Amino acid sequence: MYAQIMEAFSLIFNVNVVLIIIGGSLLGLVVGSLPGLSGTMAIAIALPITFYISPWFGIPLILSIYKSSQWAGAVGSILINTPGNAANAAILLDGYPLRKQGHGQKALEASLKSGWAADVLSDVITIMVCQPLAAVALYFRPPEFALIIVTAFLMIATMGSGSAIKTLMAAALGLFVSTFGQDPLLGTPRLNFNIPDLYGGFNLVPLLIGVFAMSELFTQMMDRFTGVARARATQMGLDVQGGDGTDFAPEKFEHFRFRDLRHYFAVWLRSSLIGTWVGVLPGIGSGVSPWIAYGVSKARSKKPEEYGKGSMEGLISAQAACNAVGGANLVPLIALGIPGDTTAAILLGALMVHGIQPGPTFIKADPVSVYAIFATLIVCDIVYYWAGKFFIKGVSKISAFDNTKLVPFVLMFCVLGTYAINTSLFDVYVMFAFGVVGYVMKKFGYSPPAFVIAFVLGYLFEMNLRQTFRLSDGRIWVFLKDPICLVLFALNVFLCFYFLKKTFDKKRGAQSR
Repeated sequence: MYAQIMEAFSLIFNVNVVLIIIGGSLLGLVVGSLPGLSGTMAIAIALPITFYISPWFGIPLILSIYKSSQWAGAVGSILINTPGNAANAAILLDGYPLRKQGHGQKALEASLKSGWAADVLSDVITIMVCQPLAAVALYFRPPEFALIIVTAFLMIATMGSGSAIKTLMAAALGLFVSTFGQDPLLGTPRLNFNIPDLYGGFNLVPLLIGVFAMSELFTQMMDRFTGVARARATQMGLDVQGGDGTDFAPEKFEHFRFRDLRHYFAVWLRSSLIGTWVGVLPGIGSGVSPWIAYGVSKARSKKPEEYGKGSMEGLISAQAACNAVGGANLVPLIALGIPGDTTAAILLGALMVHGIQPGPTFIKADPVSVYAIFATLIVCDIVYYWAGKFFIKGVSKISAFDNTKLVPFVLMFCVLGTYAINTSLFDVYVMFAFGVVGYVMKKFGYSPPAFVIAFVLGYLFEMNLRQTFRLSDGRIWVFLKDPICLVLFALNVFLCFYFLKKTFDKKRGAQSR
């Protein structure tokens, strides 16, 4: 074991990998701080590059972009009242009022340090939890895997921030799209419409670039043409109209040090654990955890009236929960082979291209790769903290940059990156088509992450479900035969009732208004 750990560390702790992590961290900071853009978009654009380099260059690149962009999304929330993504929307509730009061520098430093500390805690828990969970998962057979994927879908629907029905519909569309190509058991062609390029189904990379990067470009262009500002935050029902600067207090340039975090330790720890717990649950992502933590902190606060008016406690709560998801969402990926969120789904694709298959046997079969991923998390944490400290000094200029000027350059990278994978124009057409799909889904409140995760899991779900029914001669009672199946089945029934209750409560609330 010691030799394996040292071999893994030798893969990551070298000059070339560290330079890649520094570059990825800077890219994540810049893109994540631009309103309307996200780290996921940057990862989708960078993904084709990882196919032409060593996996231990590509994986650190993806993780470094993701880690730094998780925090950078808070910059727009604090400085210009525009969240970088759904996860950062809770941060603007107290971050922007703090800036208006002249505490912008302090708010940025508090968000960086509280979020970074939560990220480190989450990574430590991830390293501790993966191996025991993988040991339990070794007992999983096709029925258990089919049930746990159903659990992931139901969790996405019931715990997501949007409409549960629309989220399930997006997941259903992702499952349908995953059936194009070949039958997973028989190998017979299906739904290829006699198009040779479709015989193997849709390529994951063009789909990812389309759904995330191209849809963002379409959103930016449509917002530019229609004059719709801060579209995402408005869809979430938040009043996020930016001020004109006339009601701002002079900036006090105060600093927030780690020792100041002790005054908020209970709030930080509770929010970090909430974020870690949400990250471990398959398919939910970071969009939910800040709102849960913020609500719990406000309910337990001695000064709840300050929340929403510039509460440092509220800011730390939301940021810690947001960043804590970063490491924890790798737990289901490494231990079960199920991506925790869209970034984990992209990472899964990158690993599979290089012949690395996460899942219950991953830790035993390829411990060096697992330890190398853990080492990457540690290095990424160290690099993005120091990069963030320097980044804060000039970040206000970057956040005010008109990101629509980047559209031609991002479009060029999307097209070139997609074409370079298989030198196929068909992949480029697929990218544009799924860009339209992603844009429409965002426009009407459907969940692109649910669609992508369902697409990634579709093959695995269909194969395990059909194997289960073949082994049991089509009897559904096979899902109630052993204790693990029984627990998972009961959990799914509970989630179904919760889903129905949530839907009914929303309809009743709408009728009462």
